[in-house]
Amino acid sequence: MIKFLFFILIFTNIAFSQSQKESEQTKFDFPGYTLKGCLGSDLSKPKRQVAKLPSKQAQIYLKQLFPLLQADNEDFVKAKSVLEKMQSDSGLTEPDKAQMYYYFAYIDSVNDDLKSAKKNYKKFLSIKEADPRLKSNVISMLGQLSYAEGSYTTAIDYMEQWIAMESNPSSLGFDIIAASYWQLKDKKKALKFSERALCVAKANKSKPKESTYNLLIALYNENERIKDMLPLFEELVRFYPKKRYWTQLSGVYGELKEEKKQLSSLEAAHDQRLLDKEVEYVSLYQLLMRAEAPLKAARVMQYGIEKEFVKENEKHLKYLAQGWHMAQELDKAEPVYEKAAIKSEEGELYVFLGQIYLATDRYKKAKQALQLGLKKGKLKDPVTVNILLGQVAYELQDFEDATKFFRTAIDRLSDIKIKDKEAREKKQDKLRTQALNWLTYTEKEKKRVEMLQLRIKDLEES
Repeated sequence: MIKFLFFILIFTNIAFSQSQKESEQTKFDFPGYTLKGCLGSDLSKPKRQVAKLPSKQAQIYLKQLFPLLQADNEDFVKAKSVLEKMQSDSGLTEPDKAQMYYYFAYIDSVNDDLKSAKKNYKKFLSIKEADPRLKSNVISMLGQLSYAEGSYTTAIDYMEQWIAMESNPSSLGFDIIAASYWQLKDKKKALKFSERALCVAKANKSKPKESTYNLLIALYNENERIKDMLPLFEELVRFYPKKRYWTQLSGVYGELKEEKKQLSSLEAAHDQRLLDKEVEYVSLYQLLMRAEAPLKAARVMQYGIEKEFVKENEKHLKYLAQGWHMAQELDKAEPVYEKAAIKSEEGELYVFLGQIYLATDRYKKAKQALQLGLKKGKLKDPVTVNILLGQVAYELQDFEDATKFFRTAIDRLSDIKIKDKEAREKKQDKLRTQALNWLTYTEKEKKRVEMLQLRIKDLEES
């Protein structure tokens, strides 16, 4: 199963004029999603509700109160003072009192006095003549408060009441019900309402909550529904482009054997400078190397080392050097190989370094590096190293040494350790042919040089 961080957000923020806030959000298009499609027969058709206007006496207080609740002029101390004066007024009607309790509860909630808020919301509900439009919001608030204090069954009851009252419910109620069932260990119902929360949010053309995605992913993950998790992560990186979602998306693609998409996801995270762990840089490097993009791979590893996300040890220096090497950036590969080779207890890195020296016609340095490789030992292919030393000696016109190295290569063919017999014999035949061909070249070149030297001597003597 996929490893990921999971967060259930606590729904404690009191949403005064919740519907207004949601209407101000950016609209998102999710073709094919409708409330009827999400809820089916459960879609309620509440009756039209008419509210009684506040009395003239109440309006005196409300005119003082409303400016104090505006975002640019908030003063909850003064607002509460206005409400306390209103409370002592004997001329209030029952609907007036309900509205007063509503605003008392709102201020309590903002001040994190949730116990008092809950008490005042319940006082509101106890009044039959209370504004029916506010009643829906109050029930929603009580559901949120119940969830916040850990009363999950009560939270479910309130939110189910709220959904039944709404002709166009937001996803909030379904989110809280889903999270409550999760807390109650009822994973089946948690899944049902979590899926509904996502569906309703999309039907309302609003961005689904981050917590909605996280809960649904957690539930799919428990049931090993990896394919169902994929579109959720794809939307998460679109709406909430955090590092953990990019890396988790990459992990899901990896589980599904979609390596190209796995790479692109991890690369996107790197491009946004979101990666900060060694394992992430190593994974990205390896994916890029398998994708035959060694230059990108080297740059990724270089960045990781420079920013100290990746330890500058033998292993990672080897990765870096090999990336530069395969990208034909030999001037960059060389110093890294040198640094890594010194750290290594094996001779392999000196062999790579020797190959660079050989490719750049620095034969003496190539000979030194290759011999150090043989000396350190633990080589995967000592036969090839002897052939390389023979080539170096050939270029230096040290034909005796060249012959010795090519013959040693032939003698050591049995040192090739490949379990598969057919593959081993194929490799041995290939290297034997190379060594024999070089022996032929060496003999011919030796004779040519000897003949040339004789002619030069004859010319000098004549």
